[in-house]
Amino acid sequence: MRKTFLLILLSSFLSSIAVAKEDSSFSADLPNDIKWETNTTDPPIGDPKAIKGGTLYDYMEDYPLTFRLMGPNSNDSFASWNRAYTMDFSLVNRHPTTDNFIPWMATHWSIQPDNQTVFYKLDPDAKWSDGKPVTADDYVFCWEMMLSEFIVDPFYNNHAKDYYQSVEKIDDYTLKIVGAKPSWRPLVDYNLFPMPKHAIKLGPDWVKEANNAFQLAVGPYVVSEAEPGRRVVFSRIQNWWGDKKHYFKGMYNVEKIVLNLLPHERDLDYFKKGELSFIRVNTAKIWAEELNFDALKKGWAHKKRIFVEYPSGMYGLHTNLEAPIFQNKDFRKAMQYLFPFETINSKLMYDSYYRQVSFFQGTEYQNPNLKPYGFDPRKAREHLQKAGFTKRGSDGILVDQSGRRASFSLIYGSKSIERHLTVVQEAYKKAGVEINLNLLEGATAFNRGLERKYEMTLTSRTSGFYPDPYQYFHSKFKSTTNNNNIWGFGAPETDKLIEIYNFNMDKSKRLEAMYKLDEIIYDEAFYIPFWDAPYIRILYWDYLRWPEFFLPKRTQQITDWQVFWIDPQKKARLKTAMEKGENLGEDAIVDIDPYGVKMKMETKQP
Repeated sequence: MRKTFLLILLSSFLSSIAVAKEDSSFSADLPNDIKWETNTTDPPIGDPKAIKGGTLYDYMEDYPLTFRLMGPNSNDSFASWNRAYTMDFSLVNRHPTTDNFIPWMATHWSIQPDNQTVFYKLDPDAKWSDGKPVTADDYVFCWEMMLSEFIVDPFYNNHAKDYYQSVEKIDDYTLKIVGAKPSWRPLVDYNLFPMPKHAIKLGPDWVKEANNAFQLAVGPYVVSEAEPGRRVVFSRIQNWWGDKKHYFKGMYNVEKIVLNLLPHERDLDYFKKGELSFIRVNTAKIWAEELNFDALKKGWAHKKRIFVEYPSGMYGLHTNLEAPIFQNKDFRKAMQYLFPFETINSKLMYDSYYRQVSFFQGTEYQNPNLKPYGFDPRKAREHLQKAGFTKRGSDGILVDQSGRRASFSLIYGSKSIERHLTVVQEAYKKAGVEINLNLLEGATAFNRGLERKYEMTLTSRTSGFYPDPYQYFHSKFKSTTNNNNIWGFGAPETDKLIEIYNFNMDKSKRLEAMYKLDEIIYDEAFYIPFWDAPYIRILYWDYLRWPEFFLPKRTQQITDWQVFWIDPQKKARLKTAMEKGENLGEDAIVDIDPYGVKMKMETKQP
């Protein structure tokens, strides 16, 4: 979720790179022997035959805390929509199926031999939603904003200082970025999105003034309407500058996106009523037991399980290292050994999930030697005794010599996970540990984590092809809150490992550092990983269409790459069929495996 320009992914792409001729019109500040690179040979991300138009209905659980993309509360759940469709368009991107770098806001790039300096040619067609051109000044201004104390954003402040030596304008459409150090992935580390210099007045009141203001956009959508507590509407920019660009063909197809404020627990009800165009089915029980209604049987709606390949991200229970009871590592380890994954998976999730173990799950940086702690009450008891909890009180809960009870609160933001947490609660209670479940409104629960105002919390974060341990584990974020170091973790040893990963040019040393970091995180036991699955389960109405492959290979959220579209003829046909009760024919194909992921997973099974 955090700052997608950090998550632009590096891969071998030289076979598909075309070297462009030097443009003699550029400034003499460019190296005389500069060689520009681009890539126009990979396929479009979407389907060029997609139809533009129509309104997509989706939902959000919480009204946005802000429309800003920097500063306090700018990383709430709404921000993923706001970034993906309006503002967070980086200079280059990574093709989500081929893994090659492709033009995005820049048409060409040139990495210098120092692996620290990158030149970019900006796309002269790019425009802000007010019609003003996007120029090098907007990237320089973005860097200046990141550095500014006025944005009240420690993450960006630190990132701008630690990653960039300078961001310089060569001319209106040529940019020079010099990183703080040589990088093995300069197109990832030294990459920016623009901020509209002509429209932002940065000052001590900027956070407050910009909080509820709709932003200018370089992407295809702008926020056009917002009703507090009810909905937010994105409208597509007419004649958007990217419409004719090769990699944008077949993307961003719908005319309007309506996000209504709805409880996640009732999304299936709203879908059945036709008030949502599609829903993600995240619950195995619903997928297995509740998808037998008429709309599916008559072919009015479809269910698909689409297999994709993407790092798992972080999902599970997290402990606050500043909370007294979790300052003891033995107590934290006991909590690991009491987590009943197998029971939850078999009784509640139809054995359809896989246990996570690593913070870097699904990437090459995951330590291959780590194994889940596993459910082991005996080992849990040993660690509880080491932590001082040796006696049971009259209520069956363990106490230490001072009379402190083995008790803590667990906050979470969605009622749909409550039955899973109840199983956890019961397993811990049998071992003499009390968990007080505390359901909060989603945004409130999320912010409690950012502010470290919790003992244990359930939360998740998305990831990328390249993990970003810096924002999660560097000690710079330990002494402050409102950042992604939600545990208050950090140490000189792990800081050094993070530095090696970020800047060492030797891949073997980077892998060694990340394996060690993963091992330390595992041993510190402040994160109890949950589960994941290599697929996305969806329901959608027949009028919503998809490419043959449905989703790009590197899709994590269904809205990451907007490749779906609304077919007006199919919508009219569906309306008639529903009015007359006509059967369009049940869709018997459920599993979509365009990249062979399911086959690989099944091959791994005993």
